[in-house]
Amino acid sequence: MAALVGLVFGVVLTGYCGLMLAGAVGLSGTSGRLHVDSCAVVRTYNNKPTTECHGQLLSTGGRLIDTDAVIEADARIGSTIAVRDQPLTGLETLGFRAIVGWATLTVMGLFVLAFGIVSALTLCGWGVAATAGSRYIAAPAAAVGAGGLIYLLAVLYEHVF
Repeated sequence: MAALVGLVFGVVLTGYCGLMLAGAVGLSGTSGRLHVDSCAVVRTYNNKPTTECHGQLLSTGGRLIDTDAVIEADARIGSTIAVRDQPLTGLETLGFRAIVGWATLTVMGLFVLAFGIVSALTLCGWGVAATAGSRYIAAPAAAVGAGGLIYLLAVLYEHVF
């Protein structure tokens, strides 16, 4: 059962986060700029506080797209943030923090997928192939750890400066 869960979850996580990573680096979606007029802390369905910012959304060419666009982000009132309108999720912020975060989650999806493959090989009686494959799991695990650390430093840097 763990093998099936690992395979399915790994494929879904890698696919979704890969799409978001493509948007963060500018390969999918429509780019624009959001001029932040106001921000407020709101509570979602699970009582988790999030910051929503409202403002004017402009295309990269300067054309007004939306007068009251909303994005979940930590931004200062009066600032302009780079955003991308993604096909599945709506507005997402761009920049180093987004790239590192989505890249880390994409690699985490690959790690879970690799774990699922090794588990499936073990269950099928292909122990030699599973042992050989398990040697390669350490690299994605190290990449996830390093990406998480870089993401943490990026978040701290943005909040300090």
